[in-house]
Amino acid sequence: MYTVEKLKAMTLEQRAQIYKNCLRKGGPEAEAIIQMLKATGMPYQKDSSLAHGDPAYRAMEVVINNPENVEKMLDAAAKGRPPLEAVDPLIKAKLGKDYGPHNEGTVTAGYLVGQKMYALGYEKTRALPLVGCVAKTAATFRKRKAA
Repeated sequence: MYTVEKLKAMTLEQRAQIYKNCLRKGGPEAEAIIQMLKATGMPYQKDSSLAHGDPAYRAMEVVINNPENVEKMLDAAAKGRPPLEAVDPLIKAKLGKDYGPHNEGTVTAGYLVGQKMYALGYEKTRALPLVGCVAKTAATFRKRKAA
């Protein structure tokens, strides 16, 4: 069985394989191992894009689709600011070092925010620099005009 100490002694490649196996297997035992991987404070994912089903991806979906956070995104859009700016700090708080450009987490967050805004009847406009965020720039949105 794994321990935090044993996981720390492994290479990144070994930890990454264990992580992938846990994602594939699922269940309480796999979740416990993932928590141990996080507890090592060491990287356990190679710098690659987040995939649908990855715990970080799912956590982003939860943050972005939270009704209170949707209101924050709509408020940001109404003020001409990117909706991602309203939730980026919340995603960072939830994911910590698992959120950033190293795994395209910021791109994924922008994509998920965009999908939510499209579903709510908004269209993408220009991109703006973000303030106080991990992501550097993000799209703004406006309500789609009735045809």
